[in-house]
Amino acid sequence: MTLLKNQRFLLLWSGNALSLVGTSGVRLAYPLLALTLFDSPSLAGWIAFAAAVPTLLLQVPAGLAADTVNRRLVMLLASAAGLIATTAVLLASALDLRGTAIILVVAAVVEGCAYVFFSIAEVGAVRDVVDERHRTVAFSFLEAEQPIGNLAGRAVGGALFDLSRWAPFLLNAFSYVFCLVTLARMPSRLFDPRPSAAAPAPDPFVEAPTPDPFVGAPAPDQSWGGTALGRVTGFWQRMSEGLVWLWRIPYLRLTTVITGVTNVLFQCIFLLILVVTTRDGRPVWTVGAILAAAGVGGILGSVVAPRLERAASPRALFLICVWAWTALLALVALSTHTLVLVVAWGGVGAVGSVVSVTLTVTRARAVPDGALGRIVSAASVITDGAVPVGAVLGGYLLATAGPEVTARVVLAAMLIAAVLCTRLLRPAPASSLSDFVPE
Repeated sequence: MTLLKNQRFLLLWSGNALSLVGTSGVRLAYPLLALTLFDSPSLAGWIAFAAAVPTLLLQVPAGLAADTVNRRLVMLLASAAGLIATTAVLLASALDLRGTAIILVVAAVVEGCAYVFFSIAEVGAVRDVVDERHRTVAFSFLEAEQPIGNLAGRAVGGALFDLSRWAPFLLNAFSYVFCLVTLARMPSRLFDPRPSAAAPAPDPFVEAPTPDPFVGAPAPDQSWGGTALGRVTGFWQRMSEGLVWLWRIPYLRLTTVITGVTNVLFQCIFLLILVVTTRDGRPVWTVGAILAAAGVGGILGSVVAPRLERAASPRALFLICVWAWTALLALVALSTHTLVLVVAWGGVGAVGSVVSVTLTVTRARAVPDGALGRIVSAASVITDGAVPVGAVLGGYLLATAGPEVTARVVLAAMLIAAVLCTRLLRPAPASSLSDFVPE
């Protein structure tokens, strides 16, 4: 049976794909609604922070839930919570209820939490409904959801907000209902947690018979057995060891920090785009078009990234990308014309995809397989954690200094980062991994 004839997978994928379109649309609508109702860039920043911070804080509990609770139940509860939150905003915006600002912040947090729990449970659910022969293709479909959802959701969300400020939330509510229906049509027993078929592979950090040169003396046994609290504690201990190793490899340390800094700056630009278009009275569909350009750029960047990665050394390619980002932010500092913003934001998305692919491949080459997951996770703590920080920082910077000054400050910070990269990342042959030796 081919994947496209697997009704259970199609139900799972279509339900989440439509839900992701709705979620992407309201992530644009949340700060726009704050700007429209309260003319407050700082509130818009806090709402963006509220929506993003669960992705940093809830990865561990969501992973534990996906492994120990029926995954269909986790996804049903997450979708129901998201539906309640978006319905509350729908009613508050349509009826001009008191306390709308508080409702926006709380609903953004709830939807962010729902997204984290659902997305992690969905990865395991794909394995539950697809046999091993078709899992590679199935996960390719799963990976395609994000750029497609962002592209369609932002464009549709902006257009709907232009019609009515509550319309994107109505679409989001419909998408949650559709997702709930698709999940309800699948048998619950398929998604029950299963015991591991084999013992976990030896851990280079924890079970090494000799002292670890990167971490120090061998760590005590931190197996995944025992209580749920013990598993979570063991996970965080392992995460800290991955962060230590990441920090001791100069190239990975520098590129991770620079990527985190750029994520802060790009979140500032995201809010700047919303503020500028709202202040100038431009049609809201133009906001969706600008932000959707990042999705188009991301898809194009992911197509060319493997070829670029083979053609240049990791250091050279990362430097090129950092300077390309600098040039794109210079465009924003010079002009906020809609076409300029489309080109700049689309370019940011394209370069971001190249950087993501390059760093993932480099990490895979530089570290043993048994440590790769924790090192990638440790990097994500820094890079993903920068997003909510950038949301708050950008909101206050826009509120106090205005869009023009904010654009110049962001460009100056990006220029400093590019100069530091040029100084610290000396050219290296494409085949050399000597710069990945821990200090």
